[in-house]
Amino acid sequence: MISRISWTKYVRISAGLVGGTALVSFVAATYYRPLPLPEQEQENDDNGTAHTPACRKVGAKEDEQKNKSRMKFHTACSPQYMTLSTKLPNRTNEPFCSKELPYFSREKTPLLLSMARYLSIGCTTILIRIFMNTYGEYNIDNDEHYAHFLTLVLGGDGREEHGQALITISNHRSLFDDPGVVSCLLPLWIGIQPKYNRWGICSQEYCFADALPAIVKGYIGAGQVLPIRRGGGIDQPLLQHFASLVARGEWCHIFPEGGVWQWDELGGRGRLAILEEQSKDVGKSKLKWGVGKLIAHAPTRPRVVPFAHVGMENLLPQDTITRKTYLKEKIIGGEPLRVKIKFGKEIEFDDLIQEHEQKYGKLRVYSADDYDHDQYVSSESEKELYKKITLRIEHHLENLTRTVVLSSKEK
Repeated sequence: MISRISWTKYVRISAGLVGGTALVSFVAATYYRPLPLPEQEQENDDNGTAHTPACRKVGAKEDEQKNKSRMKFHTACSPQYMTLSTKLPNRTNEPFCSKELPYFSREKTPLLLSMARYLSIGCTTILIRIFMNTYGEYNIDNDEHYAHFLTLVLGGDGREEHGQALITISNHRSLFDDPGVVSCLLPLWIGIQPKYNRWGICSQEYCFADALPAIVKGYIGAGQVLPIRRGGGIDQPLLQHFASLVARGEWCHIFPEGGVWQWDELGGRGRLAILEEQSKDVGKSKLKWGVGKLIAHAPTRPRVVPFAHVGMENLLPQDTITRKTYLKEKIIGGEPLRVKIKFGKEIEFDDLIQEHEQKYGKLRVYSADDYDHDQYVSSESEKELYKKITLRIEHHLENLTRTVVLSSKEK
């Protein structure tokens, strides 16, 4: 009887300690949560040029039958109206929020924040694995490209020795791709460890909206996710924060299409221009140039690996007209989820960067701790380099996406 009481008391104390530790950890995660950019009366085009309301007065609506949400602008504005807003999130005025940016090196990360990351990443990864293996299945092509990816994640092939970041890029089939697909890329024992896990970016209106409680934003931030502002341009401070993680040699993942596209090929702005028969825009690349900027100015050349996937659209289908996604009607008893993932060959850009530097001089590089935004604004010649880098990525990712999507339809 005494031993039974002692055992019950021991279990209660242990459960209390675990629960208390988890609670305190997520309080710390809330305190160190990432903040989105403040709302402002500016919109940016794909090249990072800001359009103020004064510019929009001379805008003309396009054919509403083609796309009601798109607008073209004639830049009949004086130069002072064509500057990017560099207003940073105000951490000082935010309640219960650290005054310093929470993107520490692994060695300097506060203990409670590290614990919150273990809990957030570990719990999310395990729950996603349970879901993906019960509701359906996922399959990764276990070829030499996937083996190379795992080697790089663990710091092999000279990556850790040279302090190189790993940048993965993929197509974007649903709003649940991360964590749905990304949480399944690594063996479980690796995937639950923050130091081996990816850093990602999520549109701030979804993951860091004002309506979300601070603790939810803290949980997402502890899952190694940063906010990004859609339409904020390639010079926005939030992308600079993400670049600091590349400078630290972390694994960073990007969906360069900039939105969800459930086609047999890559989507993106260039593809939309073709659909709308805007001949002057058909030459645009499909992908956003932010990834090109991250690669071009990295202090040490990052390792860039593409992968493509298909199947998540069965969980969150997309309306072909509005492009909005919705949860499928028959979750239980409907078609099971079958996700296929395939990695591609590592992509290199040394020739493009060398060509640029021979013509324009040495490229400036960003660092892990320098947040001088004036040094981060891109020149026109640099934007041309970003475009070339992004087009090379697009070529590799396009072929990979078509291969994966079409092979899934043959079965």
